[in-house]
Amino acid sequence: MKNVIGPDGVRYPVTPDIERFLRSMDRDALQWLALEMAGYSPEAMRSLQLRATPEDEPTASELVAAVDAALAGVDLDYHDPFYEDVDDGVQGVEESVDELERHLDGGAHPVVLRVVQHLLTRLGALARDADNADALLEVAERASALFGRAAEGHPDPVTLARWVVDFRVEYGGWPSLTLDAVAHAFDEPAWDAYRAGVATLGGSGPAADPYRSETDRMLLELADHDGDVEGAVALLSGGDRPYYREILRRLRDAGRLADVLAWLDRAVTQGCVDVSWRAGPTIVPVEDAVGAFLDGGRPDAALVIARTMFDRDLSVDALRLLRHVAERCGRGDEQRTWAFERATLRARTSGGAHLVRLYLADGNVTNAWEAADAFGAGHAWHELVDASEDGFPLRAARLCLAQVLESLTTPDSKRYPAIVDLLVKTRALYDTAGHRAEADAEIIRLREAYRRRPALMSAMNRAGLSS
Repeated sequence: MKNVIGPDGVRYPVTPDIERFLRSMDRDALQWLALEMAGYSPEAMRSLQLRATPEDEPTASELVAAVDAALAGVDLDYHDPFYEDVDDGVQGVEESVDELERHLDGGAHPVVLRVVQHLLTRLGALARDADNADALLEVAERASALFGRAAEGHPDPVTLARWVVDFRVEYGGWPSLTLDAVAHAFDEPAWDAYRAGVATLGGSGPAADPYRSETDRMLLELADHDGDVEGAVALLSGGDRPYYREILRRLRDAGRLADVLAWLDRAVTQGCVDVSWRAGPTIVPVEDAVGAFLDGGRPDAALVIARTMFDRDLSVDALRLLRHVAERCGRGDEQRTWAFERATLRARTSGGAHLVRLYLADGNVTNAWEAADAFGAGHAWHELVDASEDGFPLRAARLCLAQVLESLTTPDSKRYPAIVDLLVKTRALYDTAGHRAEADAEIIRLREAYRRRPALMSAMNRAGLSS
């Protein structure tokens, strides 16, 4: 069944009855129906007008006025996050972009291009005067993409190219209108005009920084477009700290593996290798770093990185990475022994939570309990309990009970439901271990100790933990 997507994004089915009805109408009746339907909303009438006259000036002016009205309703002051129903007016701008996109889908690209161009300049002006312009970030990105689509078949590509350069310089890259968005609309004279416009801006030379300077960013985009890896690397390494991640990506894509390793050595020396979620453009994700060293025939360098990351974090992910690298190097057992020795040494001063987690990740619940007995389970107690329900139910039950007792040290009725849930789990573990009598005795003792906490007693009663 065919569907029609309405302005609200809802799909409305075109039923066979509707299709038969439309086929039965003559031309005059269809014309009157189209006019009637267009009269139901200003957007529908604009759509009909633009289909009839793609460059209709009154309709263009009406769309510009609608955009201005939507932007006038935007409030970029910071709002109290607790008042989620505060209308900042951004939705009105989004609806304007929605309409422009629908008109473009209908073929009205000359008018849409003009109106979106106006919208982009207004957004740029708003951003210069507001600290909270990122509230409009999503709609600005959509507008930039829409401008790129509408620029297809531009009647004067040279003028388009010069406008893009001027716009990017004027508003400093916000909204972000990239070369990729408009390159398809350039012919050779337009490319010449764009390059000449960027060249006159100069750039920052040795101190280039494409993440802070829109001019340098335009130079980087041109270098990438031309396949000029050297030029791109020069731009990305001109700031206070090279953008290692971006440099390595370009060198790797160009197949320059020796240069990849050389730049990676520099990144390691400067401490610019880290886990992925901490890896910005100046940081090389550790997985990429060890992978490059392993593939480049330098397993020892990969192992140094993996050991450094583990020694710093003592995390399960760091252990997995170390095991992966060690196995590739044929040193799995040796590095596993080193890792647990380091983790045990640190547990003596910082507690055993990390050591418990590492043993659990290694599949050794027995050693995890030994670590908990020696250094405490800390925040890893929950994982230890979950891993012990079958093999060590009694120890798990007693650990849960200890957590219950610790949680009850300070009265807090909001926490009682969670505490009682844990107590229910504790009793179930005692049952599994065949020690129900011990569980019942502990529950009786708890009820006696905390009988003056009616909220706790009520929660226990509801959970069936009566004396």
